[in-house]
Order: sequence, then structure tokens, then C-alpha cells
Amino acid sequence: MIKETFEFDGYQGFSLPATLWLPEQEPMGILQIAHGMTEHIGRYTALAQELTEHHVIVAGFDLRGHGRNPGDPDIASFGEDGWEASIQDMHMFFGVLAERFPEIPHFMLGFSLGSFLLREYLGRYPEKVAGAAILGTGFQPGPVLDIMMTIVKSQIRKAGFDGTTDLVKQLSFGNYNQKFKPNRTIADWLCADDAQLDAYLSDPLCRKNISAGLFWQLLGAMKRTGSKDAYHGWNKDTPILLLSGQEDPVGDYGKGVLSVKQRMEKAGIRSVSMQLFPNARHDLLHEESTAAPSARDSLLDWISCLL
Repeated sequence: MIKETFEFDGYQGFSLPATLWLPEQEPMGILQIAHGMTEHIGRYTALAQELTEHHVIVAGFDLRGHGRNPGDPDIASFGEDGWEASIQDMHMFFGVLAERFPEIPHFMLGFSLGSFLLREYLGRYPEKVAGAAILGTGFQPGPVLDIMMTIVKSQIRKAGFDGTTDLVKQLSFGNYNQKFKPNRTIADWLCADDAQLDAYLSDPLCRKNISAGLFWQLLGAMKRTGSKDAYHGWNKDTPILLLSGQEDPVGDYGKGVLSVKQRMEKAGIRSVSMQLFPNARHDLLHEESTAAPSARDSLLDWISCLL
């Protein structure tokens, strides 16, 4: 595997740090990753190692306000126009990869925060993607999200768009962690693999909190992607793969993921595959002691069948 790091100009010239993992053989496909909240693209090295061994290029960049980007090192935040800008960043990065590797099937993966970005992306650019893998996603009823957005809006007035509060911390991550009491860490809901969870918590590029503004943006995206017309602009022939941990609270322990699948199929999307992994929580690809190897294999098998 050959690793390249570089900067690319995203939407409105915003410079973003990117990573490209290349196979040593002739590439057969590309997987572009949109990572999760508070993390960074460097955490996908193990996935890249496996996929590059099977002739698949893996690429991604640190989303705005994450990883190696500027900003408060303790708070992940997109900025006021950052959600829309991040969708455009993804599209521009797609173009960078397509120019360098023309005529190679281009797949996309979105995890958690990235899953909701990808779900919106697919409605904007339906003709572009050979297949979309959606990991760690979920569904919440619109009225519930409306109430939460109203509460979080009050916290934006209190702390600013890029600031956070104890209530934001509780509503965003704290409620998830309560399901796994007694808690060893503040993020037990993320991963049952203690070594991987500790590595995440000690990673200086992982920001430990999210801003009130980013949480509000995410809630809005959850509402839009869960609406009755959410799949109106999608290419119904694009293959979709849904992967989630059976113990993931974001996916309501499988029920929310199943709801997403059913809604996709009802909207006419022709190929929707779903797999839930027992004993795995939210950060599926880092459940090394249980589900991560199988999840990587499932993703690889799915891509291989489409190449």
C-alpha cells in the first residue's frame, strides 16, 4: 500500500487535508470516505490496508473543523455554512479523484455524521456514484427532531454557533452513554473494544466535543433524510449497503437502520442490502475484537461484486 497526503481546495477555496491509499497493483475501483463526527480520515488505515490489497483505492479528507483542520482542538464544528459547504467539498474531492483516475468505478462510504452527509449528497449528484455504503446511520421521527432543534437553538444563543454547553454534550453523546452503564469512559457507546476506544480517546486529532451549531446542523440533516421525499432525487439504480452494529444507539439498536432500508425500498431504490453485526456498537469499523474484520469483509465483498 502506498500512502499519499496532500491538501486540496474545497468549496470556496477552503484548503482541506486529504489522504490517499493506493494499491501497488493496477486499481480497479475507488472508495471515497466521509468520516464521522469528531474523528479524522487517518482512522481508516486498517480499512485501506485491506481494500488496497484487493486493488481498491481508498481516499478521504478531514471534514471542516475536524482532524488537521484549524479551529478549537476540543470542539468539532463546521461553521455556520459548513453543512452545505461540506457536501460541496465531497463533490469537489470526487472531481479531483475522477480526474486522476478516470473510468474507474467510484464508490462512496459515509459513517455516522458522514452517513447523513452522503445521504444528502446522493440526492444532489445521483449520477455520480457506483455504489454507496452507509454505516452507523439511523432514523428519528421529525417531531422529535423539531423539539431537539429548538432546544439546541437556545444553546447556540448561549454559547455561539461554534461553542458548546453541558446540555449539548448531554443531548448529543451523554444520552447514548447512559445505555451502557456502568460506564468505563465518556464514550462507551462508541465501541466495545476497550483498546480501540482508548486509542480514540487519546488521539490528539479527535476532538472530544461537538459545537451547538454542528449538532443543530446534524439534527436538521436527520430530519431531511428521514422525510417522505428524502429519496426523490436519488438514482434508484445506485446500489446501497447499510452496515451497523446491533448495539448502536444511533441506529436504535437496528430498528432505525431497518426503517431506513424500508423507506429506501418504498421509494423505489432497487438494490438495498443491510447487515447488522452482533456485539458491535456505533464505531463498527473499530470493533476489532468482534465485528470490524467481518464488516470490512462485507464491504469488500459488496464492492467486488459491483466491479
